[in-house]
This record gives sequence, structure tokens and C-alpha cells, in this order.
Amino acid sequence: MSKLSLFAALLALATTCAAQDSTVGFATLQPGTLLNAQASVIAKVVQDHSKLQVRVIGYGGDAPILDAVNTQKADFFLLDIGEPAEAQRGENVWKGNPKPNLRVALTLYGFQMAFWVRKDSPVRSIADLKGKHVPTEWVQQTSVITHMNALLAAGGVTLKDIKPVPTVNVIRASEDFKSGKIDLFFFAVGAPKVQEIAASVGGLRVLPMDVFPDSESRMKKIRPEYYFSTVNPAPHIAGIDQPTKVQTIDFIVGVGTHVKDEVVREFIKAVHTNKADLVLGHPNFNAYDPSHSGKVQPRLAYHPAAEMYWKETGLR
Repeated sequence: MSKLSLFAALLALATTCAAQDSTVGFATLQPGTLLNAQASVIAKVVQDHSKLQVRVIGYGGDAPILDAVNTQKADFFLLDIGEPAEAQRGENVWKGNPKPNLRVALTLYGFQMAFWVRKDSPVRSIADLKGKHVPTEWVQQTSVITHMNALLAAGGVTLKDIKPVPTVNVIRASEDFKSGKIDLFFFAVGAPKVQEIAASVGGLRVLPMDVFPDSESRMKKIRPEYYFSTVNPAPHIAGIDQPTKVQTIDFIVGVGTHVKDEVVREFIKAVHTNKADLVLGHPNFNAYDPSHSGKVQPRLAYHPAAEMYWKETGLR
């Protein structure tokens, strides 16, 4: 009996240690992007408030992020809702190449994006981009294709109106902008890379997006989840000196269907109940409203464990 009891105790200890040492892969973009910075903050918060260990994995674009989670090479991901929703359903650029194992774990807040030009650029609006060198194709980061097309549409411009310059992802395009190969770059508001580029080119200016009464509806025709939200001037945001409307889409923590229920639950509970720690890590988390964490996303379902958690907390 003593040997049996000892075995049981050792087994329980091993199980506890295994739970404490559970490591999950959190897929995001490369260092220097807003997504990477915020994924790192989320990872720390989850580690501080759960038994999970989180390994942040940087990829060159949305396509490898979603593929990694769909094929179980990573467990969670950080992106806007549009791309994973379309990837899961095999729509638009994902036609014939669906990623059926993607789900939502938690909705964070509106993810803000913008067009940036040099402070002394003659380009004053999106309409002025006609005939200018604009990044295109986005081989590794296909989600930017839709973002770009929607913003151009908001300003009454199409790809036929510009001089296309093929690129790979937002990091490469920002370097091309710095070297003068292109006349604008597209990036997330508040990203460290934007500050870096601003310092290297003598300052930046964001292009206004709501120049027409129907600019937002033009943008929504490209992807209905898009909307405008206002960015206020802040020390960590380059190129904005007055309240400015920018392209916005809900920002989510996604998860693979292969991830165990208890892991999903631990992860989202740590994020949902520790906003203050998120804000300490990055000011953009001030926009996170925990009461909206279980917001229904019409084109992408929640992981069953997340669905149950949000119902239990009264947020669904």
C-alpha cells in the first residue's frame, strides 16, 4: 500500500508540474510591429496570472501565422478579425486554401491602421497618391492587400491609378519607404516601427481618410468589418497632431481547434481579468474594454471553451 501511495503521490506531482510547465506558442508578426509588441505584453500577463508558459513566435506575415495555428505548429495568434475569418471560410485570397481549424478566443479592441507619408511630402490626401509609388502584392502578409484596397477606395483611388511596387510585408515596405523607393507606407497606429521611421526621415504625417461624405461606406464595400475610429495625439504616435480618423477593425486573440479547453480557459481568463497589467505593458491596451471580450464575430466562431467562459461570465 505504501508503494502504491508513493506512486500515486509521484504521479500527482508529475501531473501538477506538467500543468505548470505547459508551454503554448503565440504566433504574431516580426519584432518591430505593433502585433509583436502587444503579443509580448499579453504573453507576460498570461504567464504572471496562470500556470501557462507562453512562447511568442514571430512570422513574416499573416499567411504563415494562420498556417502555423491551423497545422498545430502554434496554438494562439494575434490578428485582426478579417483575415482569419476569411481564411477559415476559404474566401477572397484564401479561396482554395482554407484554414478550417481557426477560432476566436477573445476580442480585444479596434485595431487602427493608417497611411503615412513624409512630413514634407506633397501628398496631402489619398487622392494625391495617383501616379505615386505605392507598395503592392504583399506576398507574405496577404491581409494588407485588403487593408490597402479599402483605404485607397475610401479616397477614391484604385490600383490602376498608382505605380505599383511589389513588396513582401510591412517591415520590408517600411524600409523601402525609408530608402525612398515608395511614397507611402502602411502600418499600425502606435507601432514602434513608425516611430523609428519618423526619426529616420525627419518626421511623418498621416493621410486623412474621411475626405468624402461616403468614405467609410466606400471602405466597407471592400470589407464590411472596417470602420473609422479616432486617434488622439500621444507621445508614442508619430505623425498625428490632432484628432484623426483612421481605418479600424476588431483585433482578436485567435486559437486553434486543437488547443485543450483548460488551456484556452486559463489563457483568456488571465487576459480578461488583468487589464491594468496589459496597460502597464503597452498604452494601446487602454482601448481594451473587458466587457466586450466575448463580442460576437459574425464570420468566425469562438472556440467551445471560450464560448462557455464568456457565457459563464455573462458576456454573451
